[in-house]
Amino acid sequence: MRGVVRFLIALIVILAIAYLGAWWYVQGRMAVAFRQQEQALRAAGWTVTHGATARGTSPLAATYTVQDIAFTPPDQGVPRPTITLPQLSVKVALAAPFTLNIGLPLAWHIAMSQGPAFTLRFATLHDDYQIDPNALLGHKANPLRSGTIRFTGMRLDSAETNFTLISIASYVATGHDDPDAGTHATALMLHQSLKGLALSPIFVTLGHVPFDGKLAALRVDIDLSGPKLPAATPTAITPATTPAPTSPQQAWQKLGPMIHDWAKAGGHGSFAIALDLGPLKAHDHGSFRFDATPQPQGKMTLTGDGVGEFLGDIASAYPQTVGIVSLLTAQSAPYMSKTPTGHQRLTVDFALADGILTANGKKVAHVPPVVWPPAR
Repeated sequence: MRGVVRFLIALIVILAIAYLGAWWYVQGRMAVAFRQQEQALRAAGWTVTHGATARGTSPLAATYTVQDIAFTPPDQGVPRPTITLPQLSVKVALAAPFTLNIGLPLAWHIAMSQGPAFTLRFATLHDDYQIDPNALLGHKANPLRSGTIRFTGMRLDSAETNFTLISIASYVATGHDDPDAGTHATALMLHQSLKGLALSPIFVTLGHVPFDGKLAALRVDIDLSGPKLPAATPTAITPATTPAPTSPQQAWQKLGPMIHDWAKAGGHGSFAIALDLGPLKAHDHGSFRFDATPQPQGKMTLTGDGVGEFLGDIASAYPQTVGIVSLLTAQSAPYMSKTPTGHQRLTVDFALADGILTANGKKVAHVPPVVWPPAR
């Protein structure tokens, strides 16, 4: 009996030592990852400063904390914000070993290089990512494969007066990144939903902003296939660590060759947009791919209720747009129909193939072919 007890005690001790070793290793990887990200941002022209760093002490979670961290984007000839967070923490809990939690404070300080300062506040703020254990153990540059950032009660206040400039009731962004995805799998998914955006009433009054300066809801979903999907923009998963292009031409020269390779490899995608703004309730969804040349082709369906009232409100708020609004009203008339409740609804089915754009089956435009920039 004593032998069994000694064996169990020895087993518990071995498991405890193994766990503590894994806990210490994970915290070490967190420290290394933070330093790598810091170096990448600095190499891209960012200014990054911070105070003390510390590993966690609780064995129930691997934690790495950074105090007083500040970010300033690269100098591009315009006023730059410096974003300061009093504390930033990274945590992996024992109960969820493959979930990475980014602990962000509920108040951020934003100071413009030439201008005022602001405070960004949140009622709740959560930022979580799922870790791919194979990518982690394989020492991949980015072991994160999916993530969600969500917040409620956001508002941007003047730092001096606490005057609220803009507020958002809630926001959720969910992303998934699979660099090994093939043509028939999703390489990048990004779904975003925003509700309850409101401008300060004083801005609404001074700028004659229609709809009381409020956006009820906006949703944008995009799903892109592999392989060879270019890392074109930062997502909820992967932050930007390269200088942003300073013009559309520069962006096209940089990204065009990568998009071309993706298109030739069979790249395709789908998207959906939903907008609730004033009287307008609009929805747009579609898909696209590339032919053998490769040139884009695809389909898109646009529906909208309250289009007439929406355009009327725009014309009332901005009389200088009356001519444009009248033109849009005339051009949209053939695509209007009545709903069962007697309201007008805009419905347009667009299609693009062989350089011809059609709307509800009728040709509306000839689309010039894409001229791909040469590979760099």
